[in-house]
Amino acid sequence: MIDDEASIRESLSAFLEDYDYVVESAESAEEALDMLQRERFDVAIVDMRLPGESGDVFIVKAAALMQDLRFLIHTGSVEFHLTDILKNHGITAQHVYLKPLDDLTVLVEGVRTLLNEKR
Repeated sequence: MIDDEASIRESLSAFLEDYDYVVESAESAEEALDMLQRERFDVAIVDMRLPGESGDVFIVKAAALMQDLRFLIHTGSVEFHLTDILKNHGITAQHVYLKPLDDLTVLVEGVRTLLNEKR
């Protein structure tokens, strides 16, 4: 999970861990890309507005590093729209969650669904 707000990283990590997911978090795209060099991940939950490189730049670079990595977008930007580049990486409107989420279980369901999708 990549989010520049520590409180969001901590609360979402704890919530997902309650559902038995192993969660690693990063506060920037650069930190997350470094983690991808050392570890394997199944899903990345990505904020779009990050310090340094943006979430969409992270997705493009991460997909090149780890082709089977899947993405969910968790953003507070009401102006966010899916670009063709993100769509080309398999991201659809169903993979986008706007902050704040009233019910975090929808994110858990999104992770579960994404993990079960055939590629």
